[in-house]
Amino acid sequence: MSVSRHHRERDGGRQLMVGFQGTTLAEELKTLIRDFKVGGIVIFKRNVASPEQLKTLLIEAQAYARETIGRPLWVAIDQEGGPVQRLAPPFLRLPSAREMAAGGEAAVQEWAARAATDLRHLGIHINLAPVLDIAVGNESHFMTERSLGHEPTTVAQLGVLWIETLQRHGISATGKHYPGLGRAKLDPHHHAPVIQWEQEEAMAADLLPFRAAIRAGVHGIMTSHAFYPVLDPSWPATLSPTINRDWLRQRLEFAGILFSDDLDMAAVAGHYSFQEIVRQGLLASLDFFLLCQDTRNIEPLYRALTDAVRHDQGLAELHDQSLVRIDRLGMVGAREHVA
Repeated sequence: MSVSRHHRERDGGRQLMVGFQGTTLAEELKTLIRDFKVGGIVIFKRNVASPEQLKTLLIEAQAYARETIGRPLWVAIDQEGGPVQRLAPPFLRLPSAREMAAGGEAAVQEWAARAATDLRHLGIHINLAPVLDIAVGNESHFMTERSLGHEPTTVAQLGVLWIETLQRHGISATGKHYPGLGRAKLDPHHHAPVIQWEQEEAMAADLLPFRAAIRAGVHGIMTSHAFYPVLDPSWPATLSPTINRDWLRQRLEFAGILFSDDLDMAAVAGHYSFQEIVRQGLLASLDFFLLCQDTRNIEPLYRALTDAVRHDQGLAELHDQSLVRIDRLGMVGAREHVA
């Protein structure tokens, strides 16, 4: 689809990917689709009662979206394994990334393939995994179980296998948390961490798995909410044009979908206005703004996005570019699904 056609169809809602309450197509979810025209939804444990229920929910949500806004929704989930997986038994229980890595390449490929089969059957398109952060902290670090290891080359190799396996089975993978969260001393769910790369070698090590993922054709990358003063002393990575547009898009040549981490997390929530989040996010080339926990924030962010696209030509053009990337994701996914 051309940018000129997008100009006629600009809609800030397409860049929203949101969480919701409940296990059925209730009024809240209908409102998010009908009134805010969201581009996608994120599934959490609170939305899941059984395999049959979840599949029915997604079929009905997609039908409602096609009926009311004329297009389907993207559906994403965090199904990493271990402490971060939204599908509980009787769904397949995945080991943690640390446990998969201990089993080597065969284990990573096996578990990624089994997870992808489950997700495709349910009607989920995007797995917000794998974590590409390097575990450089101690055994109690909040990222240890979620990381594939302490060695950059190992994390890169196993991460690429995970990505290629998911995508070969029709599920878009998402490497996270760019440009690396393993050195953070504070969890961004609760604080705003600052990562000081004391040497260029440390920065290069953290970036290595993301470079490998990009070369392997990863469909998505998710930002970190941490500060990286060496690259940008003013903005967290999620809202930094320097870190995302200049480094990720231009230097690392990533042309896929860029997801913010959840903007309801404490590292961002309450620190910036919705207008600041929208402006910086568009300047940073974000494609999806994620709001997963507090549905009260969805309307003001939608209004801010819509106003920005309507009144600022520069931001509108960046919005157009995101829509092109989002449409390209659909075309890539369709090709790989057929393959």
